[in-house]
Amino acid sequence: MTTRGIIFDMDGLLVDSEKIYYQANIRAAKEMGFDFTPEDHHAILGTTDTYLRNYFKAKLGSATATTEFIDRSYRNVATVVEADGVAIKPGLVDLLDYCDNQGISRVIASSNFRSMVDDFMQSTGLQSRFSQIVAGDEVTHGKPNPEIFLKALDILALPAPSALVLEDSPNGVMAASKAAIPVIMVPDLIAPTAITNQQTLATVGDLAQVIPYLEK
Repeated sequence: MTTRGIIFDMDGLLVDSEKIYYQANIRAAKEMGFDFTPEDHHAILGTTDTYLRNYFKAKLGSATATTEFIDRSYRNVATVVEADGVAIKPGLVDLLDYCDNQGISRVIASSNFRSMVDDFMQSTGLQSRFSQIVAGDEVTHGKPNPEIFLKALDILALPAPSALVLEDSPNGVMAASKAAIPVIMVPDLIAPTAITNQQTLATVGDLAQVIPYLEK
């Protein structure tokens, strides 16, 4: 079935933000005297604020320390973005131009806070290219629960086979699979697994490489 709408993740897919988060978390952890590991980062990719807080409460032993860590991390992210901005991912402009030419609608479905999504869209100049957004604080259950993608699908007003999800993380791929929406993975920090390979139409190196699948 022809793709008539695309649901985009944001962090690590539209914008090169995951590296910023990773370094911000490492810095905050160092300031507080504990290690933030690659395994920690992988565990929280694409999850909700509630999951994030529960994860670090278990790791740090208290809600107070968790709040301090998260607040420090967000301040570190804001400092980097304000000073250096954030880059958009390769191939994005080509894909958006193609969607415009073909009349393919789009919506962002991000686990991040709506305020952070808006900040990144403004920082990158992408706000004019995405008028529809569903954020993590606008749903009850985060990825890998399919709720956010089902809500995005409602916004597109399309049947699932006519939509396409683009994701960079296994949690996002799993959520799309549970929603029965076709999904292509564009990996960022985490390589596809045997399970994600079973759940995706394809894995591609950048967003421009999605275009041939839209032309089929």
